[in-house]
Amino acid sequence: MRSKPKLDLSTFDGQLLDGLDFCKDVYDLFDQVRAGVDGTRRLRLRPTKLEKRLVEELIPIARYVQARYREGRRIKVRWFSGSQPFDAVLWSFGELVKQKMARRKVVVEVTTSVHPNDHLRRKLLDERGGCFSVNGIMRDKKTGTVISNPQVHNGHEIAIDLADQILDRLRSKGAKKYPAETVLIINCVANGLTLPSEWNDAIERVNQAKIAFTFREVFLIEAVMSHSTTLYGGQKRPQRVKLGL
Repeated sequence: MRSKPKLDLSTFDGQLLDGLDFCKDVYDLFDQVRAGVDGTRRLRLRPTKLEKRLVEELIPIARYVQARYREGRRIKVRWFSGSQPFDAVLWSFGELVKQKMARRKVVVEVTTSVHPNDHLRRKLLDERGGCFSVNGIMRDKKTGTVISNPQVHNGHEIAIDLADQILDRLRSKGAKKYPAETVLIINCVANGLTLPSEWNDAIERVNQAKIAFTFREVFLIEAVMSHSTTLYGGQKRPQRVKLGL
């Protein structure tokens, strides 16, 4: 049986790939890293560009492509590893494009909504096998030791913290200039396991804040529990169309 070719960032960098092939290769790269030497540790700590770009850019883009690739809309992806003002370009083809319900071309920017202590949480998880909530993590100023203390959460704290993190990313990214027709993907790292009710609560708080943004759409994704939501801001939400099915 022929062995699978080894994947790396060059598999994607500047390459025009069918959306589903892109997703498959991204997930295969994740499995390849995890199965390698110190794979779990590398995915947690992200010591090189490979792990960092995989977790923080490629996987969120793959999740977005999976949410949009469908009958009437085929997608091709070109991801870039450089310092250009976006992370990928997506081209769409099919009936939804013909009916102007999907743009033929959009650019994609990916950002992460995360607590400032999350890197310490991942460090403790790797070194000690676990820790308490990020809100209870601190570094001892005298010894430099990372300390994790238990915290008591109220009924809405996870949702409030998540909403605040999302709003911070919306304000930060919204203050910068991006090309027209940019899709912003926010990879949401919650401060604990997030129930559907807590996710919905957080999204409602974000909507109530009424942050103005010029992105074509904002796609919120939470990987652990597979939550996702799309925000359209002041732009008109796409309408349902018939595809002759």
